[in-house]
Amino acid sequence: MPDFSRETPCHFSLKVQPFLNLEYRAAPALFLRERGTMRIRPVLWQRRQSRGGFTLVEMAFAFAIIGIMSLMMIPRIQRSMQAHQTRRAAIQVAGDVERAFTLAGRYRKPMRLSCVVVGGVCNNATYTIADRTGGTVRVSRDLKNGGDLGTMTVVLSPVTTVDIFPSGVSTAADTIIVSSGASIRKVYVTTAGQVRILP
Repeated sequence: MPDFSRETPCHFSLKVQPFLNLEYRAAPALFLRERGTMRIRPVLWQRRQSRGGFTLVEMAFAFAIIGIMSLMMIPRIQRSMQAHQTRRAAIQVAGDVERAFTLAGRYRKPMRLSCVVVGGVCNNATYTIADRTGGTVRVSRDLKNGGDLGTMTVVLSPVTTVDIFPSGVSTAADTIIVSSGASIRKVYVTTAGQVRILP
């Protein structure tokens, strides 16, 4: 039996010509002392295997991960877009109401903010600001089909018609509710002419 208790590790390196495309392991060779002689355990040589791309399984796995992440993110992106569109629509509505008070003072005529109600909401999310006496339309806003704001719903509550006088007061306080999907914004108008956007 050889005596392995006296094994001595020894590291060695070999030089190989580059055109052979061989790689060698830097594993230590063990010199075994047995009855005054030495044996060297051979080091295995391997030919280098190069890979030029991805396998079909790896590509399918990567596409599956991308698809799952996309499905998780699409609802969040839609909610974020709806919230942004609703916020922009509420800013437009608030600007139009403030403009109605300005027009009433400029023309010295009462203005009427109204919409045609169908099914409890303004038809086509459209409202108008017109002269109360002559009926001349000063502002007409279509939030449903008039731009890139998406599908909007407009509700005037509690009244659907508000008269605005040149003195800067209105006949009633009103709330204009703008909604798109689950996103809702409210524009509150006081009788003193103050316009606020509520979350």
